[in-house]
Amino acid sequence: MRRLFVSLLVLLVLLAGADRIAVFAADRAVAGQLQASGRLSTRPDVSIRGVPFLTQALAGRYDAIEVNARDVTAGGTRFSDFQAQLRGVRLPLSAVRSGSVSQVPVERLEARVVVAYAELQKQLRDRRLTLSPAGGLLRVTGTIDVLGRTVSASALSSVAVRGADVVVTGQRLELNGLPNAALTAAAKGRFDFVVRIGTLPYGLRLTSVAVRPEGLVATAAATGVVLHR
Repeated sequence: MRRLFVSLLVLLVLLAGADRIAVFAADRAVAGQLQASGRLSTRPDVSIRGVPFLTQALAGRYDAIEVNARDVTAGGTRFSDFQAQLRGVRLPLSAVRSGSVSQVPVERLEARVVVAYAELQKQLRDRRLTLSPAGGLLRVTGTIDVLGRTVSASALSSVAVRGADVVVTGQRLELNGLPNAALTAAAKGRFDFVVRIGTLPYGLRLTSVAVRPEGLVATAAATGVVLHR
């Protein structure tokens, strides 16, 4: 009985070890496909969810894979944070073992990207605007000409998705931190602009955008994605 118990214990340890090795190999395979297919500047961290892993590997289908990358460039835009969830990923175990993964079909891909305010201001350097969060709105600060004088003013602005861009529109003007309706004519269009997110990888399409302390946070989604080298 004791020998049987020891044998079962050894078998479980070996299976657990094989499970972890297979996870590592699959993680690397998916990470490589993601970097190549999305033309990411750095390789993302990949974590395949679900235990035990081998049952998913044998079926060649993974229910959920989490992706994370920091300070990564994609589609000409630098994201301080890039997170994605891959659903229904097909990756045969034989391809992982042989290292011959040519493509990885994904049923659905959802992403969350952060564009830092410093990165956004690079797009606005000619307009000399600075950006900062103001609750759920974006504070856009710059100078305007009023009665022959140049004064510093700001606008509390809304952000909205328009196709592949983010539109920033001033909602309330302020002078010295106080609302000032008289500035409306002088500041017309001064604080309105469009943020070019660029072409998101994997055919992702913007679905929403919000103002957060770390920057503009956008969500995007795509279906029927095929990752390839």
